[in-house]
Amino acid sequence: MINELKTFVLLAETGSVQAVARRLPLTQPAVTRQLQRLENLLDATLLDRRAKPARLTPVGRSVLLQARKVLAAVEELKLQASSHSQPHGALRLGVVHALADAALADCLHGLGTHYPELSLQLSSGWTSELLPRVDKGELDAAVVFFAGAADALARSPGVVLAAEEIVFLASRKLSLGSRPKLEELNRIGWVLTPDGLCGSRSALRAAVERSGAQLHIAAEVHDIELQASLVERGLGIGMVPKQRAAELRRPQLRRISIPDLALRMEISLVRAPYLGGLQKAVDWLEASLAERFKAPRK
Repeated sequence: MINELKTFVLLAETGSVQAVARRLPLTQPAVTRQLQRLENLLDATLLDRRAKPARLTPVGRSVLLQARKVLAAVEELKLQASSHSQPHGALRLGVVHALADAALADCLHGLGTHYPELSLQLSSGWTSELLPRVDKGELDAAVVFFAGAADALARSPGVVLAAEEIVFLASRKLSLGSRPKLEELNRIGWVLTPDGLCGSRSALRAAVERSGAQLHIAAEVHDIELQASLVERGLGIGMVPKQRAAELRRPQLRRISIPDLALRMEISLVRAPYLGGLQKAVDWLEASLAERFKAPRK
């Protein structure tokens, strides 16, 4: 029944028999037969075939939860039985945009050197994009971060590798004190990452709205270097992780503090529930990243 369960879980994750056939690989009729065989073994209708594509029935959703647990247990059993084998094959890793830098590249290079039979398939994205892909089984693990108010940070579903303060940057061309008021900064405007992608931005908006104003966006950018360049020219106020701010090395930027507004980020490694022989590789990467983020970067 293990093969049938794998086929059923893949169908739930991909949404199509054709996609399952490519992943296994099998012919589409063979995939259909496995699904029908599972329904016969369980004496239950798992798919509503009146819909195109077919969708899970309520019983199918319940079976899906248990199927994942069964497969996780099987993979754990295999892992225990093959504890001396080296990880091999593809490791599908997601990396949040802001962390795709030289420090991460060093860790990934070390991983490939340590496990030469491993191949890396990297995907970049935002935390809100990568986490669902881990849940769906499209990624084996993802390096993400959560940001927001220091006293109300969202809890990570993975292992926290590092925590860091988020700092505010302004151009030296602007006539500002070392601790300017939020209302003054908001009149200048903000250079931020796009809405909905950054918890620190949500915390900033809430603070501005508590003062009776609306968040004034001067520019929205994805790239930290571009953000820093615009801030340096005086277009607006930026906010970036403290370590990245130190790495920018832009003489026309200075750090400022905002009274009663403390922002923080946590870097996490989130992994799929069953990794089989890849478990060792993800464990190694987790330890390497934790050590790397602790050390000052040059």
